[in-house]
Amino acid sequence: MPSLSSIKDTTALKQRYVNKVIVYVESASDANLFRTIVGPKFHEYIQFETPPEKGTGCGPAKDFVAKYRKDNSRIYALLDGEAAVAENDGFEEFVKSDAAVFALQNPEGILFLADHEAENILFRQTDVVAYIADQATLAELGKKKPEEIALRVSSIVERQFAGALCKYASYLLHANGKISGVLSGTHAENKPDDEIWKLLEQRVAAGQCDWATFKAELDKVREHIVLHLETMDDHGKTTTKWRLADGKIALTQIRRAYGIAQTWEVPLARQVADSPYAERFRRDLFKLTEIQVAA
Repeated sequence: MPSLSSIKDTTALKQRYVNKVIVYVESASDANLFRTIVGPKFHEYIQFETPPEKGTGCGPAKDFVAKYRKDNSRIYALLDGEAAVAENDGFEEFVKSDAAVFALQNPEGILFLADHEAENILFRQTDVVAYIADQATLAELGKKKPEEIALRVSSIVERQFAGALCKYASYLLHANGKISGVLSGTHAENKPDDEIWKLLEQRVAAGQCDWATFKAELDKVREHIVLHLETMDDHGKTTTKWRLADGKIALTQIRRAYGIAQTWEVPLARQVADSPYAERFRRDLFKLTEIQVAA
C-alpha cells in the first residue's frame, strides 16, 4: 500500500476515505440547494461538491467524473437538464421526463435534473405567488392581488420558455457542427418580438449558421414539445413549460418585477425542502446513486 506522502492527488485521496456518495454539481448555489432539499437527515449518505477545477457550466463536473469515477464508482455529476439536450436521445428524454432526476445510458455517472436548471425548482415547487404577495408592509397588505401576480409570473416564464426553445435548437445544431456555440438569453431583454427576432438572426449568423437551417431546427424543437404537451391537461402543460423554461432568467425577472431582494432564494429553497418534491428528488437520486436507504 502506498504511503500517504506518495499520493500527490489530494482529491483522489479525499475520495478514497469518504464513505459516502459524492455528487459534483455546476455551482456552489446548486450544491447548497440540493443539500437543503435532501436535508440533514441524509447527509451521512451523500454530499454535494463543486469541482476544484475552474470553469463554467457543466464541463468541469463532467470532466471530474470522467477523471475520478474509474477509481471510485460512488462519484457522480448532477447537471442541469439543459445539458442533456445535446446528448444522444437526451432531448427526447429531457422533454418527456416525469422524474425529478434522470439518467441517460451514457456516459456512466452523469445525472440530470428534469428541470432546465436549479432555478426552475425554486419557482415551480414553491408558492411563489404567495411569497411575492406577502412582501409588503401591513399598510400595503392585500394590495398585491394574487391573480394579477400569477398572470405576470406566467407571462415572464412563458417568454423564457420561448427563449429556451431557441437555446435547445442551438444545442442540437452545435452537437452536429452546424452552429458555433449555444444561444443563451435570446429573450432576456424586454423588447418587441420583431426586434428579438432581428437580434436572433444576427446571433445565428455570428455563429456561422444560416437562418433557414436554424429556423428549421427551431420548428422541429417546437413541434416535438407541442406534440408532448398535447398529451396533457392544462396543469400538465403549464408544469412542463415551467420545467423547460430558462429558469435562471425567469427567476431573476420575476424578482426584479416586484423589487424583491436576491436573498429570497433561501426561504424559497426551504419551501422546496418541505414540499413533496423533496421526497421525489431524494427517491430518484438515491435510486440512481444506489443509496440503500428509504428516502
